[in-house]
Amino acid sequence: MNDFCSQKGIKREFSNARTPQQNGVAEKRYKILIEVARIMLADAKLPVTFWAKAVKTACYVQNRVLVNKSQNKTPYELFNGRAPAIGFLKPFGCYVMILNTLDNLGKFEAKRDEGYFTGYSMSSKALRVFNKRSRRVEENLHVEFLKNKAIEQGVGPNWLFDIDSLTKSMNYVP
Repeated sequence: MNDFCSQKGIKREFSNARTPQQNGVAEKRYKILIEVARIMLADAKLPVTFWAKAVKTACYVQNRVLVNKSQNKTPYELFNGRAPAIGFLKPFGCYVMILNTLDNLGKFEAKRDEGYFTGYSMSSKALRVFNKRSRRVEENLHVEFLKNKAIEQGVGPNWLFDIDSLTKSMNYVP
């Protein structure tokens, strides 16, 4: 790790254990990440159980679009040496239709399932989607985004402006 950091020009500074006040940059970044994930969940009207997927997606997007002020590049550019492709980014929680390629279906059974977009695969070009029928998050490349379908009223969380329930579900201690 030391060799990698020195090659990339990263200066490593360590803080004492259990003293977050010594690591202000990381704490602020973490706070921003949690706030973005909270807003994504509220906007998508998804329950708090999707908080980890929202945080992962927020981190994925921020690494590709937020610019480092000192070098005027995104974290992705600094790490990979090339600009990221961002044309494929989609809104978290939007409705999707998922082609069912896993189950053996009969001739007259539905070949598509409804679901919600929950993020991007880290190991392939597939997308992570929540399948409403199977109630599982799966990776699938055959996804159609339903742009005209509005999110139903009342489906969303009741914690919309209650950050305490989100932080309690994450066992976050300030």
